[in-house]
Amino acid sequence: MSTPTQSDQKNAHHGAVRRVLIVTLCVHLGISFLKLGFGYHAHIVSLQADGFHTLFDALSNVIGLVALGLALQPPDPEHPYGHQKLEVAASLAIGIMILLGLLEVGRGVWRAALGDTAPMISAAAYAVILVAIASSLLISWYERRAGKKYNSMILEADADHTFSDALAGLAVLGGMGLVSAGIPSGDVLAALAVMLFIGMTAYRVLRTGMDVVVDASLLDAETICEVAQDIDEVLSCHYVRSRGMPGRVHLDLHITLSPTMKLAEAGEVMLRVKERLRESFPELEDVLIQIEPHKPIHYEDVPENLV
Repeated sequence: MSTPTQSDQKNAHHGAVRRVLIVTLCVHLGISFLKLGFGYHAHIVSLQADGFHTLFDALSNVIGLVALGLALQPPDPEHPYGHQKLEVAASLAIGIMILLGLLEVGRGVWRAALGDTAPMISAAAYAVILVAIASSLLISWYERRAGKKYNSMILEADADHTFSDALAGLAVLGGMGLVSAGIPSGDVLAALAVMLFIGMTAYRVLRTGMDVVVDASLLDAETICEVAQDIDEVLSCHYVRSRGMPGRVHLDLHITLSPTMKLAEAGEVMLRVKERLRESFPELEDVLIQIEPHKPIHYEDVPENLV
């Protein structure tokens, strides 16, 4: 029996992520139509806002599905590192979608604050929001679990967005309670709370995506050096840099060896260091090691801030 290659494993992971997104898309569409339909029927502006929030969840799933299809393309001369960062682009698109949803909610709240149509709170309204909250919590847990299993940034980003739906639903539930208690402004206050949740989610998703775009460090340099220097022949380690995205990390580092070591032996040491690093950090996709002859460090020649 042949052993699955790394490429086969990645394709399997992409297929699993795609299935999760399709299931999530169907649930989001159903819940958003339920919220919007009942929200407009009963003039509940907070439920309308929450419906738009969930609808943007569904649109973000569509973006994710398109991005996954493009990310499966193999590396080519123009894209030697592959197309995986298209997933990051999709995550950023999700963040922008959330911001668009925030603007739409703001327009609805403004119209409700200026209008004189009272929301109609009924047992059916409570049932709709309770079903929506339960669905959002379940889908968020499902996406987050799959995101961690398959190292999928897009699933984890969408799980955050979906969880914010549940929090927004709680705010809507509270607003309905205030309206039922004779406080008509409770619906507008709940919609404002939904806006806060949407804004917080947008910030988290966009910040995570931007960390990848600007090549934020993903691995601790000191830990990398400790693992490299476990090999007896490695005398020092420096200039450690990591970049990429969760589950697909590219690592560069310099190691120093004895100046008298033969080239063939140095190559063997380098391979052992790579193997040790991959064992310690399974998320590594590529490791680039530069070998240098070891030289004693004269600390009096090093600036104080670098000692």
